[in-house]
Amino acid sequence: MMSVIIGASRMDQLEQNLAATGVKLDADDLARLDEVSALPSEYPGWMLERQAAGRRPAPFVPKG
Repeated sequence: MMSVIIGASRMDQLEQNLAATGVKLDADDLARLDEVSALPSEYPGWMLERQAAGRRPAPFVPKG
């Protein structure tokens, strides 16, 4: 989110909106939000993923 528009018309609404800035999300919360908001892959993305699954090289791991 790039910006927030506060649409309070009463002081109690403004106070509630400002209090919401103190909400802290941990890694589990963020992971769950990512999970439930993930969009399904659209064509041709899903097809490329399925076809390329066996063709992808293993990730590069430097020897060291």
